[in-house]
Amino acid sequence: MRTDGSSPEKLRELRDEVKRCIDYRAFYLRYCPEARQSGARLQSLCPIPAHAHSGKGHPSLSIDLQQGLFNCFSRDEGGDAITFYELMHGVSYARAVRELARELGLDGRKGRRPSLASASAPDASEAEGESFEPLDAEQTAEVCTRFLEICRAENQLEGTAYLARRGIDAATARRAGVTYFPRRAYRRVMRRVSDSFPVETLRRAGLFNRKEHLTFYHHRLLFPFYVNGRPVYLQARTTAAGVEPRWHNMRGHVPALYNADSLPELQSGAIVYLVEGFTDTLTLLAHGFAGVGLVGAGGLKGDWLAPLGRFRVVAALDPDAAGRKASARYRELFQARGLALAVIELPSDINDLFRHHPAAALELELLTEKALEEIGKD
Repeated sequence: MRTDGSSPEKLRELRDEVKRCIDYRAFYLRYCPEARQSGARLQSLCPIPAHAHSGKGHPSLSIDLQQGLFNCFSRDEGGDAITFYELMHGVSYARAVRELARELGLDGRKGRRPSLASASAPDASEAEGESFEPLDAEQTAEVCTRFLEICRAENQLEGTAYLARRGIDAATARRAGVTYFPRRAYRRVMRRVSDSFPVETLRRAGLFNRKEHLTFYHHRLLFPFYVNGRPVYLQARTTAAGVEPRWHNMRGHVPALYNADSLPELQSGAIVYLVEGFTDTLTLLAHGFAGVGLVGAGGLKGDWLAPLGRFRVVAALDPDAAGRKASARYRELFQARGLALAVIELPSDINDLFRHHPAAALELELLTEKALEEIGKD
């Protein structure tokens, strides 16, 4: 007897391989972004559609991050991560195993050629005496522009849906140049990119590895950095559950604040928020606020302050130790350049605030007004 095209034995082997490879914390946070962690457990409101929770009240879902097991106390139902996927998507257990395996780049076929996920893995290091001369700015812009052009020709629906679940509309994503390509288009995208540039150029850019495969296999949601209207750097995020690392980038250094190329369009004296990451930046843009993003709390460089000099800059970094430490350091950095930096601390990051608080815009404006008044007294 075969189950959904796989023998029970092979399905069990694939299930066990999924459980060995999956990152349980990343997997469950995909569906429960507001979950709170206590030790090795997550507590969250239960998102399972069939349970028909109101979305209010006390968290009823408990997750064991060590074993990957969940339990909804209000419905007395639980199981492993695959069962959770099955319930969330309304699919059979066998299909849940196969879909999770594909997301993790597993094919369950021993003794055959490596999977695309394996062949496309970024080079671990420039080993065997191999090194690369960095591309110059013009070459980098050409590679980025063409790669984005090729990816935009593919169906954007999955990427748009991923951002929509985080409160970022398609129009905002398009204005920021965010681009996606589905996994089924991977070979086609790789072929079109390789037809556009010599392999050596693509390897120097970090788009291809030593196996001459496109390294953006798991990471297909692309966030370009623009300078003078041209994309000069790319970072990409995985939209799949359980994939680590969640981010991947081309070679080179982050060239500027994310979305800094929009600053010339703003009037002098406008309020500009300094936040962490792409999602928070795009969330602000989606709600009519101006913002620029850091790659990590500590990612601000002194050279990037000059374009901010004509604005009222407000730091709204994540409310954790790293965010508070960075805010204090940046205030000193601004002061050393004769600039002022207002600092606010929110109850959560920007994206969570706007997704879970109906009055988020008003709360942000009030905190901003107070912070600006305080630095005006200094």
